[in-house]
Parts: sequence; structure tokens; C-alpha cells
Amino acid sequence: MAVVGTSRRRLLSTLGTAGAVLVAGCVGSDEDAEDDGDEPIVDEAKTLENDTHPDTWRDVAEIHLDAYVGGWVGVEPAHIDRVENPTLVLFEDRSYEISVENRDNVKHNLAIWDRADERIGEYATDVVADTGATETLAFTATDEMATYICEHQPRIQLGDLEVV
Repeated sequence: MAVVGTSRRRLLSTLGTAGAVLVAGCVGSDEDAEDDGDEPIVDEAKTLENDTHPDTWRDVAEIHLDAYVGGWVGVEPAHIDRVENPTLVLFEDRSYEISVENRDNVKHNLAIWDRADERIGEYATDVVADTGATETLAFTATDEMATYICEHQPRIQLGDLEVV
């Protein structure tokens, strides 16, 4: 299954039945995610899956994502280039910078959430509202980190964090 399906299932299970009914039109059912989850939503993306082997991520300290209403699109490092909502592999207690660039003139921010789908402290960028605007979040990876998300489009603009 595509990585994006995992985050969507977690969101639906957190919202419960009533919430799932309300957002069903936005994210579809688990079955829908499996059926049509093979193709990116954002035209600029080429795939939904990326290399998550820790060796691939060992020398990564800076990550760049483009922000679109349909999802995040990886830019750097090269192994996430054109991946929609890529899974980011982080090493615990290491410092990172994630930069986001607005590509569609819609409000975006990047926040880091835990497994309970709550923002971890102040781990969020300011909003970027204009095309070309950028923000960078500097942080140290911890094992409580589970998801990175745009708090303005949380159902479709989210990706998993794997902290090793």
C-alpha cells in the first residue's frame, strides 16, 4: 500500500465514525485509498513511494518540500524528488531543517504531529501564503514524531516520519 494510505487511515481512526463520515468525501474510504492510491494527486509529483532505508537517509540534514493543496511534493534530497507526501526518515537526537515553498498561492504551514495526531510543542512553521514564499523549521528529531502535516489541508497534505 502507498505511504499516504497509512496516514489517512490513522487520521480516520482518530476522528472516529462521525468524523470519518464528515471527511469521507475528502479522503475516501480505506478501500478507495487502496484502489486509487497508486497515482499522485498533485500533477508535479511522479510517485507516492520513496526509499526509506536508513542508509539512504544517513547524511541528510536538510529537506525541501513544495507545498500544494493536493499534497507535499519532495524536492531534496534527491531520493524524494517528485514524491508526493514522501516518508521522511530521521535519526533520533539529530538536528534537521525542513524548508517548505508555496507553489500554488494557497495558505500552507508545516507542523510535526505525534501518534495521537496532536502538534508537538511549537514544531510548526509560520504560514506561507504567496507563491514562492518559503519557511524553514529547525528541530531535533525525537521518537514521539510521527507525521508532518499542513494544518490548512490536513487530510491530504501529510506524510509519515520514521524516527530511527
